[in-house]
Amino acid sequence: MTLSRTITGIACLGMICLPIVIAPFRIAQSLSFVHDIENRTPNSFPHLQSASSIIDAAWWSGVSRAIEDRVPFRKQMVTAKRVVFPARSGDHISDKVELGKPGWLFFKKSLAEDLGTLEETHQAIDAIESFIAENTFKAELFIVVAPNKVSIYPEMLTEESQAKYATSLEQRELLYGYFAKPDAPYLIDVWTPTFALKAVSDELIYEPAGSHYNSLGAMVLARAMIDAVDPSLWDDSQRTIEWEETLVPDIAKLVGDWDMTEDQTRVQIHRPGIEIVELWETEHKKGVTADTPKRVDNPDYLTINKVSYYNPRHVVNRPIAGPNAEPLIPGKTLILFDSFIGHYLHPTLSQFFEEVDLIHIGTVDQAFFKEALDTYDRVYFQTAERHIIRRAIEFFGS
Repeated sequence: MTLSRTITGIACLGMICLPIVIAPFRIAQSLSFVHDIENRTPNSFPHLQSASSIIDAAWWSGVSRAIEDRVPFRKQMVTAKRVVFPARSGDHISDKVELGKPGWLFFKKSLAEDLGTLEETHQAIDAIESFIAENTFKAELFIVVAPNKVSIYPEMLTEESQAKYATSLEQRELLYGYFAKPDAPYLIDVWTPTFALKAVSDELIYEPAGSHYNSLGAMVLARAMIDAVDPSLWDDSQRTIEWEETLVPDIAKLVGDWDMTEDQTRVQIHRPGIEIVELWETEHKKGVTADTPKRVDNPDYLTINKVSYYNPRHVVNRPIAGPNAEPLIPGKTLILFDSFIGHYLHPTLSQFFEEVDLIHIGTVDQAFFKEALDTYDRVYFQTAERHIIRRAIEFFGS
């Protein structure tokens, strides 16, 4: 009897301890789910400034958000919610996701909230214009915005969602017109060529159940960035299909619909007249960049389909010897990027520059940005449409 009780006790103790043992691993998976699927940086725990914080409702809300992002089995709970509460046409299936027409999903905030008020859009534009007018710096500056899917395919919203989207049309028209204005070489207009491609192409250029463009749309952004410096370098004949796969897009994963798959094709540019001389990656943790970069010997770099978002990357190229050598954009270039480049375009963009650093915009601040403008020959400031208002005020504001 004593032995039986001992075995039972050990078993109970094991059951109690097992969640504690596996929790760190599941927490890491939850944070990866937030990074990769929800496409955002997990909420950090708020600092305890003083004893009064303990009775501050806003402080506890911050704690709650941080814990929510670290709950073990986050992915499994999202899936369970989808099974228990299946979506119907027209439903708001998540506090983050809007259900569009069959097969289409959108981030709910992208319909209107992300662009803020008309006054905030004016404030963002004024911040950029004041920054350009009041500062002198060494680098050529290029500001480039990746259009949101909802801006390109609003007709794929439900009737109810289109009414919500219509409340932001004035902000959108102001933003699009600003980036399309002539005699502003620091602004790269991606909306115009994206709408133009949509008008003549039978192929989709965004992922219906994803948050980003597909490879066809990605090439529009990449070409706009290269053409802004040297339009002679881009060659559509250098496109190469890396793979074709059936995948679950990221918004579908966010709502736990693992059966919503899409056939996707990954395309990159391969410039045969250049070679990569150096490829370095610097580990980035908790907002602090390590002092010693790590050399990456990756013969498959040009075919990768996933990058280390938050690890700065440094690439050095040179033309190959002989008559087939291709020119490179000279000097040192910095590309501050978000997921629209991170998902698709590291390999393609890397091949056009003599020396280029690719750094996630979410890991730097205004001080870094201003210093970069005095140390690099050119700086690309790239962000998604859904972030441009906030980031313009943050980086260009006084």
